[in-house]
Amino acid sequence: MSLTIGCDPELGIRLNGSHAHARRFFKANSSFGLDGNDSTAELRPGYSESPIDLTAKIRTILEYGHSKHPELEFISGHMVDDYTVGGHVHIGATPNDTIIANLDTVLGALSDCIDDLDQREKRRNYGYGRKGAYRRKSYGFEYRVPGSWLLSPSITLVTLTLAKLTVLNENIDYDKFNRFDNPQDFLRRFKNITPTIPSDCQEGLLELQILLNSDRPNWNVNILPNWGLGGLAA
Repeated sequence: MSLTIGCDPELGIRLNGSHAHARRFFKANSSFGLDGNDSTAELRPGYSESPIDLTAKIRTILEYGHSKHPELEFISGHMVDDYTVGGHVHIGATPNDTIIANLDTVLGALSDCIDDLDQREKRRNYGYGRKGAYRRKSYGFEYRVPGSWLLSPSITLVTLTLAKLTVLNENIDYDKFNRFDNPQDFLRRFKNITPTIPSDCQEGLLELQILLNSDRPNWNVNILPNWGLGGLAA
């Protein structure tokens, strides 16, 4: 079964350590553009059937944004300098209650393991990122729960891989497995309880295990070094 995935993740921008409005630097309709309020930037890499390919497209756009304004820092997460930022995932499939519930379970477990939970709660208090949030679109639907997962290519690839696998395996009741495990153990077993795994998802599952064996990351950092852009990685 083929399945396209896309996204329009957001970023906060800092100049000399302070928040800067994205509209000062980027145009609304660019691949490195603006979200609805012009305060945060939005990446538009298009879509692909491969999480690996989509991650590569995201890096190309980040490289473009950095080349245009090398003085800027880009920050991901759920909140950046009191602005909400999201990581909406676009899915080329018809949404139903099972798919949305499974995405809440799987990507929610990933969030429990790696996100800044205080940021996540604050974003939810602003009315964003609550479980079950999605919008129907001409291509399928936009899943609107995650914060911006652009901290690193690893986290990006893992997020997109888990989203694809969850929708491909919509007949699996992931909550049945998750409710008896902590999030780390559930995700460590995810591959074993997921029957359909395309070859373009294998790398993301390997990166998932590395993430689960690592410390919770610091989200209040410039993401560019993690992508091999603009200096040393954090």
